[in-house]
Amino acid sequence: MLEVVFSDSAKGAMKMAKHYNQENVHSNAMGYIGKSPSKKELENPKYFEGKAIGRDVVYIGFNLDIGDIASEIDSEERKNEFIRVFGSVKIGNKQIARFFSSQREDFEKLIITAKNGETIRVWKSNTPFSACAFAFICDALRNIECKMSIISLPDYWEVSDDTIQSCTDWAEVSPEQFYSFLPLAREMTNIEKQWQSSLWNDLKAENTPLRALVNGRLISVPEDFYDHIIIKNVPDRNFVMGHLIGTILGKYQLGVGDGWYALRIEMMIANNQLEIVADNDASHPYGKILRKVEKSTPI
Repeated sequence: MLEVVFSDSAKGAMKMAKHYNQENVHSNAMGYIGKSPSKKELENPKYFEGKAIGRDVVYIGFNLDIGDIASEIDSEERKNEFIRVFGSVKIGNKQIARFFSSQREDFEKLIITAKNGETIRVWKSNTPFSACAFAFICDALRNIECKMSIISLPDYWEVSDDTIQSCTDWAEVSPEQFYSFLPLAREMTNIEKQWQSSLWNDLKAENTPLRALVNGRLISVPEDFYDHIIIKNVPDRNFVMGHLIGTILGKYQLGVGDGWYALRIEMMIANNQLEIVADNDASHPYGKILRKVEKSTPI
């Protein structure tokens, strides 16, 4: 079985999950979703080993909710999008090339696995980038007969009798917890795959700067779609750019990364909505001190 995730961090966590065993599962309290294992199963170390993931894990789709999607996932357009989103962080050309080479390798592994008739299991979250990548792979596999199952990240789950946990994406789930979600797996129908493929082609045809989940539906939106959230949280005093981004990420768990909010804040600076008061920590990409630009009242 090939596991498919939609973020690099989730891929790392899933690979780590392969190495859990009876001892480290019991050392981490976790409630079971669905039917609990029997006592006999829990006492058998082989019950745990390697059960969380299949033969291999692939990461598909870099932030497909942002930017040009009319081209290939490792096209120059997508590479430029990577640079634009993470432009404030110093990333070398070799790192970028390595990242997109890995994207291509994982994508080709997905196609080969599907053509070989192996089962594919998709781990999807309720974030725009995950919804986009899911639609993308459904389109890529549209004409390939293969067995696919999907595990959708629930809104929350019990970790004890009086405690619940929630995450925005699978990247936030601890490696030893992945096995607990296996009962949520469901087989995908061919109709669902075709529908998601059609959705992706519609989004590609529109090719707007941004895609978002609105009432659970993935749609094309203008690039200022999230600007009202930024404006709403700008304080009336001087503030550090990074603090504003942190506040937004904490309050609105929308699956939108800090890079996108930083891009929009920089646009507000360029449009004279915000101004730079000081840049005391030039080494930090979000270290600028900003404030609102007061609009003069017409006479």
